[in-house]
Amino acid sequence: MLALVIGVVIGILIGWNWAQPQPVKDLQDRLMSFVRSSTNRSDR
Repeated sequence: MLALVIGVVIGILIGWNWAQPQPVKDLQDRLMSFVRSSTNRSDR
């Protein structure tokens, strides 16, 4: 089970930094801005 989790994490890191088409980059930017705004709200 732990090997599966480690494999998924490594796959996400490799896939996240791989060459991406523009629509995927836009989706990543939207996701990251949502995560940043969510974490900023929880700090208050």
